Amino acid sequence: MIKKGGKAGVQGLSTKGICCCLLLGISVLFILHIGLGKTPLTPGQVMQALLHHGSEEDLRYIVWNLRLPRALIAIAAGLMLGTAGAILQVVMRNPLVEPGLVGASSCAVLSAVLWLTFAAEPLVQSVPLTVVALLGGLGAVLLVITLNAGHAGNRTRLALTGLIVTAVLQSATSLFLLQGQQGLSAILLWTFGSLNGRSWSSWSLLWPWTIIGLVLSMLYARKAELLQLGDAAATGLGLSVNRSRVILLIIASGLTAASVSVVGAIGFVGLIGPHIASLLAGRRPVVLFPVSALFSALLLLTSDWIGQSITLRLPFPGMENHQTSLPVGAVTTLLGAPFFLFLLRKSLLNNDSG
Repeated sequence: MIKKGGKAGVQGLSTKGICCCLLLGISVLFILHIGLGKTPLTPGQVMQALLHHGSEEDLRYIVWNLRLPRALIAIAAGLMLGTAGAILQVVMRNPLVEPGLVGASSCAVLSAVLWLTFAAEPLVQSVPLTVVALLGGLGAVLLVITLNAGHAGNRTRLALTGLIVTAVLQSATSLFLLQGQQGLSAILLWTFGSLNGRSWSSWSLLWPWTIIGLVLSMLYARKAELLQLGDAAATGLGLSVNRSRVILLIIASGLTAASVSVVGAIGFVGLIGPHIASLLAGRRPVVLFPVSALFSALLLLTSDWIGQSITLRLPFPGMENHQTSLPVGAVTTLLGAPFFLFLLRKSLLNNDSG
């Protein structure tokens, strides 16, 4: 059972009330999201198609085969990125970090790009991209942990190591993309973060990782709460600090890598979601993790809804006449960049006044 956080909530709302409000918002936006497209559907038509009541066959096809999996994937990816961001902010005790900090996102992208570029066609067809990206993301976080060996309690060193690894991996990805310009147009939108063209096959790859990651994060929420007390206090209470920190980092990296393997590197969701969640429900991980997951799912669903309302004509070679909606990664970046600058300025002002 989820208990109330240190801050009961906004205007007296309990944690359960906040979660119910977020679930209601997700449900409403879910229906609106499915109704948006070249063939606009009213909420009533969407509900009829979902329930197979009195709707035309072509409308049912549009809803079930084209729009429903995309909406479900947006929710699942939001849940994963929000939880991963909350874990990292708790472990590093820094509200400015996000899933890309430990290299999981960038290495998952690099692994996928290398796999799609150099792997033989039979291997590409037989090995799910999720597995490749997940292994890459986990490899990155293990590299960061190894480079930080002997300094596990130094959060600043861990963050700086993650930033350096991320920068190197992103540079390598850019290099391979520039060398293989024939595949640039097909890969670029995915590396930027997009839900375009996602189908039931993508959903079938994503949902098991979502459930496993969310369950593990809640199982370790209590230990994450002890980590907030400081290493000395947590050790005094019987917690294996370094082991718990590494496991939480691996959980966050797994959530991030699995999400990236399906929807690409969507930025700032894991930064905005946990920060707003902490304002709503407090910073106790047992409360912060689920609220952050729900708010991030709502945020990503909203961002994709906004992105679908904007149409772009791609300038890439071979795709000059191809039109697509604005990638969701572009929307979250437009929302997240000013939010990050605001948090950074607020943090600097607090340090100066301190």
